Amino acid sequence: MHLTRVNLPALVALWARGVDDAVRTGAIDDMSELLTVRHEIAQRLRARPASAETRDLLKEFDDAFRALTTVSAACIHGSERAAAEGWTAAREWYFWRTAATA
Repeated sequence: MHLTRVNLPALVALWARGVDDAVRTGAIDDMSELLTVRHEIAQRLRARPASAETRDLLKEFDDAFRALTTVSAACIHGSERAAAEGWTAAREWYFWRTAATA
Protein backbone atom coordinates (compact mmCIF):
# COMPACT_ATOMS: atom_id res chain seq x y z
CA MET A 1 0.00 0.00 0.00
CA HIS A 2 1.41 3.41 -0.97
CA LEU A 3 0.29 5.57 1.91
CA THR A 4 1.82 8.73 0.50
CA ARG A 5 -1.08 8.89 -1.96
CA VAL A 6 -3.72 8.56 0.78
CA ASN A 7 -5.07 11.72 2.40
CA LEU A 8 -5.08 12.21 6.18
CA PRO A 9 -8.81 11.57 6.71
CA ALA A 10 -8.50 8.25 4.86
CA LEU A 11 -5.42 7.32 6.92
CA VAL A 12 -7.27 8.08 10.14
CA ALA A 13 -10.17 5.96 8.88
CA LEU A 14 -7.75 3.07 8.16
CA TRP A 15 -6.28 3.36 11.67
CA ALA A 16 -9.75 3.53 13.22
CA ARG A 17 -10.99 0.51 11.25
CA GLY A 18 -7.91 -1.54 12.09
CA VAL A 19 -8.11 -0.75 15.79
CA ASP A 20 -11.87 -1.27 15.85
CA ASP A 21 -11.48 -4.67 14.17
CA ALA A 22 -8.85 -5.61 16.74
CA VAL A 23 -11.10 -4.53 19.61
CA ARG A 24 -14.00 -6.59 18.23
CA THR A 25 -11.93 -9.72 17.56
CA GLY A 26 -9.48 -9.38 20.43
CA ALA A 27 -6.53 -9.78 18.06
CA ILE A 28 -4.50 -7.61 15.71
CA ASP A 29 -4.35 -9.29 12.29
CA ASP A 30 -1.39 -7.38 10.86
CA MET A 31 0.40 -5.28 13.46
CA SER A 32 3.06 -4.17 10.97
CA GLU A 33 0.53 -2.80 8.48
CA LEU A 34 -1.48 -1.11 11.21
CA LEU A 35 1.63 0.56 12.65
CA THR A 36 2.70 1.71 9.20
CA VAL A 37 -0.60 3.56 8.92
CA ARG A 38 -0.22 5.09 12.40
CA HIS A 39 3.33 6.19 11.64
CA GLU A 40 2.25 7.87 8.39
CA ILE A 41 -0.42 9.73 10.37
CA ALA A 42 2.18 10.89 12.88
CA GLN A 43 4.48 12.13 10.14
CA ARG A 44 1.65 14.07 8.50
CA LEU A 45 0.65 15.64 11.82
CA ARG A 46 4.21 16.81 12.43
CA ALA A 47 4.17 18.53 9.04
CA ARG A 48 0.69 20.00 9.37
CA PRO A 49 -1.45 20.01 12.54
CA ALA A 50 -4.90 18.47 12.36
CA SER A 51 -8.27 19.74 13.49
CA ALA A 52 -9.47 19.21 17.03
CA GLU A 53 -11.98 16.68 15.71
CA THR A 54 -9.23 14.62 14.08
CA ARG A 55 -7.06 14.81 17.20
CA ASP A 56 -9.99 13.66 19.37
CA LEU A 57 -10.70 10.74 17.04
CA LEU A 58 -7.03 9.75 17.04
CA LYS A 59 -6.91 9.90 20.83
CA GLU A 60 -9.93 7.61 21.06
CA PHE A 61 -8.40 4.97 18.80
CA ASP A 62 -4.87 5.42 20.20
CA ASP A 63 -6.30 4.74 23.66
CA ALA A 64 -8.09 1.64 22.36
CA PHE A 65 -4.84 0.44 20.75
CA ARG A 66 -2.96 0.98 24.00
CA ALA A 67 -5.60 -1.08 25.82
CA LEU A 68 -5.05 -3.95 23.36
CA THR A 69 -1.28 -3.88 23.62
CA THR A 70 1.42 -3.71 26.23
CA VAL A 71 4.42 -1.45 26.55
CA SER A 72 7.67 -2.94 25.29
CA ALA A 73 11.12 -2.03 26.54
CA ALA A 74 12.40 -2.08 22.95
CA CYS A 75 11.27 -0.75 19.61
CA ILE A 76 9.63 -3.49 17.54
CA HIS A 77 12.00 -2.60 14.67
CA GLY A 78 15.08 -2.80 16.89
CA SER A 79 17.16 -0.21 18.66
CA GLU A 80 19.53 0.31 15.73
CA ARG A 81 16.73 1.26 13.35
CA ALA A 82 15.05 3.41 15.99
CA ALA A 83 18.31 5.31 16.48
CA ALA A 84 18.91 5.63 12.74
CA GLU A 85 15.37 6.94 12.15
CA GLY A 86 15.44 9.20 15.20
CA TRP A 87 12.43 7.47 16.73
CA THR A 88 11.73 7.82 20.44
CA ALA A 89 9.44 5.87 22.73
CA ALA A 90 7.69 9.12 23.63
CA ARG A 91 7.02 10.34 20.09
CA GLU A 92 6.69 7.04 18.17
CA TRP A 93 5.07 5.29 21.13
CA TYR A 94 3.24 2.83 18.85
CA PHE A 95 6.56 1.20 17.90
CA TRP A 96 7.14 0.41 21.58
CA ARG A 97 3.97 -1.72 21.91
CA THR A 98 3.45 -5.46 21.55
CA ALA A 99 0.29 -7.52 21.28
CA ALA A 100 -1.08 -8.25 24.73
CA THR A 101 -0.96 -11.89 25.75
CA ALA A 102 -4.00 -13.56 27.22
